[in-house]
Amino acid sequence: MSAPAASRAPASAKYLTFFVGEDKFAASAADVVEIFRRPRLTRVPGAPTSLLGIAGLRGAPAPVVSLARLLGREDQPGPASRLLLLAGRSPIGLAVDRVEAMTEIAAAPEPSGAGQARGRLYLVEGSALRVLDLEALLGRDFRTAQKAKAKRVEGASAAEEARAEPTLALLGFDLAGQAYALPLDQVVEVLALPAEMAVIAESDQAALGVITLREQLLPVVSARRLLGLPAEHAVGGRVIVTRIGEVSVGLAVDRLRMILRAPESALDPAPAVLNRGQGEAKVETICRTAGGLVAVLSPERLFRDEKVAQILADGRKEGASMDAETHDRESTRRFLVFRIGAEEFGLPLDAVEEVASLPERLTRVPKAPAFVEGVMNLRGKVTPIIDQRVRFAGGADGGSGRPRVLVTMVDGRQAGFIVDAVSEILPLAESQIEATPELTADAGRLFSRIATLDHGARLILLIEPKELLERAERDLLAALETSQTAGDT
Repeated sequence: MSAPAASRAPASAKYLTFFVGEDKFAASAADVVEIFRRPRLTRVPGAPTSLLGIAGLRGAPAPVVSLARLLGREDQPGPASRLLLLAGRSPIGLAVDRVEAMTEIAAAPEPSGAGQARGRLYLVEGSALRVLDLEALLGRDFRTAQKAKAKRVEGASAAEEARAEPTLALLGFDLAGQAYALPLDQVVEVLALPAEMAVIAESDQAALGVITLREQLLPVVSARRLLGLPAEHAVGGRVIVTRIGEVSVGLAVDRLRMILRAPESALDPAPAVLNRGQGEAKVETICRTAGGLVAVLSPERLFRDEKVAQILADGRKEGASMDAETHDRESTRRFLVFRIGAEEFGLPLDAVEEVASLPERLTRVPKAPAFVEGVMNLRGKVTPIIDQRVRFAGGADGGSGRPRVLVTMVDGRQAGFIVDAVSEILPLAESQIEATPELTADAGRLFSRIATLDHGARLILLIEPKELLERAERDLLAALETSQTAGDT
């Protein structure tokens, strides 16, 4: 007959011990997937303070939570700080002050219920372990964000149907201090101009070299040289990737200027005299905007006829690989990537009406909250301008560049959002996008998806345009109500 359970020697198991302040904790070794130094974190605006951010751990985004803040203490990262990747239904990174050792301790009681969902944690009291209900601590600070997918509205909205005439979307850029543009539907993406690129001997004078873009060679040519302008490119230039036939070509420009939508009545055929002289390029149309005239170019007309024929011939030689690239392109969606402070965010390009420089002066709104900079007249419509840097608690960048205004339109509602900078237009495949980790609380509705690039080294929070506007309206109403209540007292 076996001995009673009470008389048995307690079984032992392996645990990882670690500290937060002077308190010692333990986690079952089976629940710790990996230990990291604290990586660069992507902050989630609007999330609880215990959520330090999201990090690419093992190539996938995971929420990083401070155990100190969950316990109501200050998070004080130091050289010994570490991140424990805990296994479970939804893995999380747990930030702790320092890790001690892997050791054997008398087995602790099994936590029951939801406590097992994210691994097991224990408070070490002498030689005993007391269960720490991590799930309850998380539940106090977080509430699971609803991941309901926004329904796509079929057809045009009432506001779009009410537009008097069709509009053309343009991507504006600068060359030698002059404004030019390309039709936005002919732009595949925009990326930073590399400091160095492979140069091909005896290549065309306008050719700067070639770079590798998603395992394909991309020739980069100087738009300045094609237009007969001074050849020196400004530091911090951009490459606009466009297509001629089935071939991708990169056009090097000085900087992005704006995204604008102009009515067809604002486009005039370019005078013939503009298409003569040294430049190979031919200006297709001239767009009249509030900021002046913009010369609209056509990718096919940027090169001489024989050069286009050569490019198209090269494309036919690459038939199979180009077919694969075309297939990949068809399954991608383009996002406008912008920056607030050190963080990157993405907004679906089809939700962006315009990108413009912040005007020198805006019409102020009396008693408006601090994040409302004022209003401006945009194509005959009064548009509120909201400082998104204040709402995201990112603060002004303080760089030399002038802030940009992203104008969005959803369901007939229009607003402009001030950001520090617009960096690129980025096509993302479905395989690069996934749902944000559930521990993003109410912010999860605004950032329901996240793009994972460079094997998890770069994370971009993708914004739901409808939620961005609805939340701005809620914040505005709440601030005005607070202001009104304060005025009444």
